Order: sequence, then C-alpha cells, then structure tokens
Amino acid sequence: MTRNIKILVRKIRDKDPSVRRRAAEDLSEGDERAIYPLIKALSDENAGVQDAAMRSIIAIGGETAAYMVLPLLRESSYLRNTALIILTEIGEVSVPLLYPLLKDKDEDVRKFAVDLLGDIKSGVNASVIVSLLKDPDANVRVAAARAIGSLRYRDAISELINALDDEEWVCFYALEALGELKAVEAGERIAELLKSQSEVVRFAAIETLGKLSTDVAKKALLSYLPDASGDDKSAIIKSLIQIGISPEIGMEMSGISASIYEYLITMLKKGDWEEKEIAIKGLSALNSRNAVSAIIDIAGSLDPSLPDSDEKISMLLNAISSIDSEDELLKLLDSQDIKFRGKSLAIEMLGKIRSKQAAFRLVDYLDNISRDMRMSSAEALGEIGENSAIEPLLLTSEKDSDAHVRKAAIEAIGNIRSKAAFKPLMKLLTTEKYYDVVEKIVEALIKIDADVFLSDISKYPDNVRETIAKTVSDVDILLGLAGDPNKKVKIAAIYSLGRAATDNATARLISFLGDKDPDIRKAAVVALGETRYCPPELFNALQDDDPWVRFYAIKAIVFSCDKEKAINMISTMLHDEFIPVVMSAIDAIAEIGGREAYETLVQYEGHQNPDVRNKIKEAMSLL
Repeated sequence: MTRNIKILVRKIRDKDPSVRRRAAEDLSEGDERAIYPLIKALSDENAGVQDAAMRSIIAIGGETAAYMVLPLLRESSYLRNTALIILTEIGEVSVPLLYPLLKDKDEDVRKFAVDLLGDIKSGVNASVIVSLLKDPDANVRVAAARAIGSLRYRDAISELINALDDEEWVCFYALEALGELKAVEAGERIAELLKSQSEVVRFAAIETLGKLSTDVAKKALLSYLPDASGDDKSAIIKSLIQIGISPEIGMEMSGISASIYEYLITMLKKGDWEEKEIAIKGLSALNSRNAVSAIIDIAGSLDPSLPDSDEKISMLLNAISSIDSEDELLKLLDSQDIKFRGKSLAIEMLGKIRSKQAAFRLVDYLDNISRDMRMSSAEALGEIGENSAIEPLLLTSEKDSDAHVRKAAIEAIGNIRSKAAFKPLMKLLTTEKYYDVVEKIVEALIKIDADVFLSDISKYPDNVRETIAKTVSDVDILLGLAGDPNKKVKIAAIYSLGRAATDNATARLISFLGDKDPDIRKAAVVALGETRYCPPELFNALQDDDPWVRFYAIKAIVFSCDKEKAINMISTMLHDEFIPVVMSAIDAIAEIGGREAYETLVQYEGHQNPDVRNKIKEAMSLL
C-alpha cells in the first residue's frame, strides 16, 4: 500500500477532476499518510473531489485525523462546516481534543467545540460544559444549554434554571434543555415565564411545561388558557394533551373544557394533518361524543387508494372506539349530511363496538343501492352476532347480485354460528358458481358444525373438497385428501400438511418427493419448507429432473436446514443449466450470508452468463 499511497497522492493533484476524485476515494483505504493530502483536497475547486476527500478522512478516522482536522474550525465557513461533519463522524476519539478548545479565546471556536461535544455524546464529560452557561458570548451560552440537554446531564438543572434569566435565545434553549431533562423541579419557575413579554419565551415555556407532565404544569397552563392569544392557545392545548387531559377537566376550572373542545374541533376541521392528530388525541381524552360525526366525516373524505390513507383512517376509527360513541353513530345512520363513505365507516364502527341497538337497523341496509353499504352492514352484523340477523343475511347470500356482498353475508353467518343456517348454506353450496364465495360457504359450515359437514367429504364436488383441503387443520382429514384423485385437491392438502407440520404430515410429504408428477413433487418441497424440517430427501430434490422442483428445493433448504450444510449443497446449483435455479441459488447463499457465502460466490464471478455474473456481483456487494 506504501507505493499505492504515493501514486494516489500524486494523482490527487492531477489536472483531470475525475482522476483526482477517484484518487481521493481510493485513499480511504490508506493510513495516516493520506490525511494531509486529503485535507488539502477539501479545498479542491471540484465539489466531487471535496466530497470524496471528506468521506475518505472519515473512513480513515482515528485520533490523528481528528487532530489534523481541528485547525479547519478557524478557516472559511465551508471548511469549518466540513470539519464539524468529519469530527462528528469520527466520534469519541475526537472528544479529548475538544476540551482545550472550550477555553479558546475565539468565541466561535468555543461554540463549535460545545456543539461537537453535544453531537458526539459518547465519551463526553458533560460537567466541563456547565461553566459555559456563563460564557461572555451568548452564542456559546446557547450551545452549552443545547449540549447539556442533548447529553441528558441532570446535575446542571439548577444552572439551567438560572439561565432562564438570560437573554431571549439563551432562555429559549435553557427551556428546551429542561424539557429534555424532564426537570419537574423547575416547573414553578417555568410557569412564571408564561407572563413574559417575549412570544418566543412564552411559547418555549408552554412546550416545556407539556413535557414535564406535572400537576404544577397543568395548573399553570389551565390558568393561562382563558387569556392566551391564538398561537399561545394552540400551544397550550397541545401541551395539555401531552400532559393528559380528562373529561373532568372542566370541573377544575369553569368553562375550560368547552373552550378546549371548541378549539380542538376547529383544529380537527381546519388544521393540517399533524394538528388533526393532536386534536383527535385530545377529543378522545375528553370523551367528546359531539366530535364523532366530524371524525367520521374526515375519515370518509380520505381517498382509500392513497398510500397513507389506511393508516389515517385506522387512527380516526380507533379514536371513535375510545369515545362513548354508540348513540352518535346510530344518529349518523339517519343523517342526510354525511357522505355514503362516511356512513359505511359509521356502520363498520357499530359492528366493531358490537352495538345490539344497531342490529335491526343494519338489516335495512342489506338492500341499500350502494354495494359498500351492503357489505359494511353484513360485516357489522357478523361482528354484532345477533341471531335475528340470520334470515336477512341468508337472503342476501342467495339473492344479492354482487359476489363480494354475498361473501360478506356468508362470512357474517359463519361468525354468528347459528345452527339454523347450516341447511340453507348446504343448499347454497350446490348452486354458488364463484370459487371464492364457495370458500366462504365451506368456512362458515365448518364453524357452524364441523363434525356434520366433514363426516363424508367424498360426496362433495372437486371445488368443495379443494376448499376443505385449504381450510381444515385436522391432519387425519388432510392425509385422506392428500390421496384424492383430483390433482388440485391433492396439492391443496399437501400445502396444508406443511402448515400442520406433525410427524405424520411430514412423513407423508417426504413420500411425495418420489411422485411421478412434478407438480406434486414441487408442492411437497414447498410444504416441507413450511415445516422447518430438513430430511435428507430434501437435498435429493436438488437433483430432480424438473427445474421448478430444484428451484423450490433451494428455498426450502434455506428455510429448514443447517446453514453450513445448506450453503455447501446449494453452491452446487450454481452450475445448473436452468438460469432461474442459478439465480435462486445466488439469492439463497446471499440470504445465509457470512464469510462462507462471500467465498462461495467469489468463485463464480466469471460465470459464462452475464446476467448471473451481475447477480453475483450485486449479491457480493451486500455481504
């Protein structure tokens, strides 16, 4: 490397910026001799060279690099900021070199040293920073307050309280630090700052009291709320919610509960999403039943196709669940103001809270013109579990023109588990055409009376037997279905035996590895992967005549077998003539990981197939 460093140092002064950048990158593997040329390269006219030099110094790291970078703190703003990044990334070894700078005559250098100690954290003696809360320079005092908070140094709380008498920005950061330290002993002093003439200080005091979450903080915020300005009132509400307000808050101070409710409703309807989340949290804590319609309306207005809508809708519905919302949700069933999407969500919520009062009213919605409304009503009736809903649900399962609605009705019947539905569902089983609806009928019949339904499986048509094979967990039944003359039924049973993973199930799966049908062998291999069992026969499947059996055998071996043995066996598949098998082997070896995986793949870097070579290169880069 000695010769290489000399060559790279020469190249880092080349006229071509691309050559200089590459040299700077390559010096990252050098030693201390590379640091000075790299520091010089930080002033290169080319931004790419500058960036490469910075990253290489960080990669070399160590006390020497930190020591040589320190002087840059006194240079131009670019070099100073670069030095701050490097020293922060180098980390703990920089810390002892920074302590002397806390007494530097240059206030900027003192500030940078404090900032670095606060950012590095590891190995920092926070006590040395406390005296800088009285530094002549305000920026240094601000940096000291921030660093003490960042380092969670509680022994400085009394000094931070004294810093509340300092000028505006020092006070602001002292408050932030006290909040990070959860300095409850500072509560009364912070509360006094609610009377400050500075908007910045008042805002920080309100936020800090919210972080303290004490009775003193809550009392101070409640006392200030009636006279607070709009911005301060918003901050107070947020802090009170953070502390934890309750429905009884109105008893503590007349009119406050109503004031908070009105503000939260406004925030809910007109605020951005972050403010809506705060409002929802507060309304839930206040058990604000009057807010239910507004929450439902917002949930109904969200576009379900957008990526984050599901999460938002879930949060809104969870808030309704936490409120005593039944009466309000029932009123929404008759409302003409709420959109159908919102009404569907109201119906969904009535199901989730299992509203017995809603059951007879939801039956009417099974005939609604809206498919979503019919589906929501069927699902809700299934959750409520009222036997009186069985007949209308059966009628829907037979007559509704939409298969999705029929599925929802049948699933609801299964959840209610009424014996009276057994015969009608058995009849429906013979007429229903859609496979996924048949699956729901089978699942419902098993829930209602599994013994009767499964007493003579052979009488059912192929699609019903296949569904039974996918649905039941009884190993004896699955073993019987694994011998079914219908191939689809047989394969479904094989997959289910893999999930069962009993000794009997595993033994039967191993027997299928010798089946003459490659689809059966493939299903057996996949199922064995599910069992997490690694019989010798699984390794034999790597030599199967069918390429897809070999493909899935690799995946099963990774799931189930000892990693060292697996990697030795899978590596032989890198010679396979079927490229998807080779690709699967590369993925499997990379997933196992470790040095052995890397050494295995490196032997095949020169594979004759360019796609395989690229795949190997990509896998090795991740190891």
